[in-house]
Amino acid sequence: MAIGLGSDIEQLSSNNSGGCVAPGLHREVISGVGNTTIAYVLKPEESGSLCLFDAADGVVYTLPAPVVGMEFDFLVTVAGTSNAYSINTDAATTFIGGGMGSFSTTVAEGGDSFAANIASTVSIDLDSDVTGRLVGTQIKLVALSSTTWGCSGNLHGVGTLATPFG
Repeated sequence: MAIGLGSDIEQLSSNNSGGCVAPGLHREVISGVGNTTIAYVLKPEESGSLCLFDAADGVVYTLPAPVVGMEFDFLVTVAGTSNAYSINTDAATTFIGGGMGSFSTTVAEGGDSFAANIASTVSIDLDSDVTGRLVGTQIKLVALSSTTWGCSGNLHGVGTLATPFG
């Protein structure tokens, strides 16, 4: 049974404590495979998608205007080279809050954690090996309000790690 939640978002529910089963349900995978930098503007109806960073020359995703409950997952499947992997908000007045753990493949460096400033962060930039553009980086963004995204995840880098928050 589908229950409208506003605009074009729907929720599956059985309206009982037993839950809901949707056999064969798979989420959408958004891929930017190619040899040149790819820019992709995510749509509200793509909420729940897995967005791949899979073009070594760079992939830039722009989030839609947030609606509470929207979520997007991001995964680095190809290590970036000269250009950035980036996630941008839809406007200079839409911010990202939260934080991520960061892990270095350099044994002596270990790991770190970085927090996004919820009053000023408008992008997550995996623009070098120290900010997390290596294979295995995972980021989750969930809309907390009409102006805020919450983030969590694990960044994989090398050397002395640095914040990905811009």
